[in-house]
Amino acid sequence: MCLALYLAASKPLPVYPWDPQKPTFHVIPLTKEMENVRQLLSYPHIYYVGTHEGCSCAFNYEHDLKSAIELRDYLRKALTIVDEIEGFSCRSGHKSLNVLHSVTISPSGVALPEFFFQDRQHLVFRSRKTLAAQRRRPLEARTSTRKKIRLERPRQK
Repeated sequence: MCLALYLAASKPLPVYPWDPQKPTFHVIPLTKEMENVRQLLSYPHIYYVGTHEGCSCAFNYEHDLKSAIELRDYLRKALTIVDEIEGFSCRSGHKSLNVLHSVTISPSGVALPEFFFQDRQHLVFRSRKTLAAQRRRPLEARTSTRKKIRLERPRQK
């Protein structure tokens, strides 16, 4: 089974159509067959991302080659449009989808040799600058852009 990578954003992202005559990196809107991915991602604009092979497998084993670099560059550009991109990777053909792994990563991280997309992995992509700024902020000031959470301090007696 091949790897499938889906990306979701709050605003539309650039689309690169699949051309079987000239296979290359592509980003296409979510197909009807994979609508069930929508239940795992909170943003409305969802895309399938593939490589020259047609699937997303090459993102895992071509870190020093074109595929992972193209994905990194695409994510960098997309993060100039939105502050956060959500993702989900899975083996194609799953009937029911659930999250087994989660990671927050910068676009540069996907091109590192030690990074691998896992089956049924939820991903959050943020720019390196955003990730660094979040680490510097106190916990009380950190909130998700998707869901606001309220942190309460324990009462002192």
